[in-house]
Amino acid sequence: MNKIPIGQLNNQRAAQAFCDYLKTKNIHTWTEQQEDFFFVLIDDPDNEDFASAELREFLTNPADDKYLDASWNSGTTNTVFSSQSSGNSNGAGLKQFLSRSGPMTQSLVVISIIITLITNFGANMDITRYLLIADITQYQGGLNEIFAGQIWRLLTPVFLHFMVIHILFNMMWLWDLGGNVEKQQSSFFLLFFVTSIGIMSNLIQYYSSGPAFGGMSGVVYGLLGYVWIRSLKPSSSYKLPKSIIGLMLAWLVLGYTGLIGAIGNAAHLSGLMLGMAYGFAWNIYE
Repeated sequence: MNKIPIGQLNNQRAAQAFCDYLKTKNIHTWTEQQEDFFFVLIDDPDNEDFASAELREFLTNPADDKYLDASWNSGTTNTVFSSQSSGNSNGAGLKQFLSRSGPMTQSLVVISIIITLITNFGANMDITRYLLIADITQYQGGLNEIFAGQIWRLLTPVFLHFMVIHILFNMMWLWDLGGNVEKQQSSFFLLFFVTSIGIMSNLIQYYSSGPAFGGMSGVVYGLLGYVWIRSLKPSSSYKLPKSIIGLMLAWLVLGYTGLIGAIGNAAHLSGLMLGMAYGFAWNIYE
C-alpha cells in the first residue's frame, strides 16, 4: 500500500478530524504519529493535490461545520481542536467544545453538577443521605435501604462530589473519555457502561470502606481502561496518548500513598480493571 504524506499537524484530534472529512470524499486516509506530530497519509497519488488543497483550507478554519459534521457522522474522533486555529471566534470555540461530547455525556455532566450543587458538595445531609449507597445518619451496617427497594442508591453515589477540584477533575475526563466512547459507539452503550461500572465500583468501594463515599472517579477510570485497551487493537479508531495513561495511573498510585487524603481507591482500581475487561471483551467481539 502506498503511503503518501500530505501534511502534518501537532494535534491528534485535528488530524483525525481532517481524516474524517477526507473519508466523506471517498479518500482512504489515516494518521501516523512521529514524535509530537501526526502525519496525514493517503494511498492514492491521484488524490494528492486535492487532499493537500483541502488540508490548507482546513488549517485556516478547522471549526467549520463541514469538519464537525464529518467527525460526528464518522464517530472516529471527539473534537476538532487544533493549536493552529488561533483565529477562531468565541462561538466557534464553544462549538468545538460541545462537539467533544454527545447528548448522554452532556446529560451525565449536567446531572452531576446539579446534584453536587443541591447537596452543597455533600454538606446538605437532608438530601445527601438519600443518594449515598446507605443512609449514614442511621447506618448500622448492611445495605438495608437497597434491600428495602431504594435501588437507586446503587448508582447515585457517582453523582455526588465533595470538593470543587473533585467535580472539575471528574467532569473533565467524563466529557473527554465519555464523549469519545459515545461518539464512536452510541449513547445507549455509554449509558450501559456508566451504569454497570458505576454500580459495580460503588459496591466494591462500599465493601472496602463503608458508605461514606461518592464521585464519578470509578466510572472515569473505567472509561480510561476501556479506551486504553480498545486503542491497543491495530484496527481500532480509539486513540489514547501514553502521557494520559501515565498521568492517570500515577494519580491512582498516589491515592494509595495517603498523601492526598481520603480517596475512593477501591472504586478507582475496580473501575479501571472492569473497564479494561470490557475493552478486552469488545476487542474480541469485534
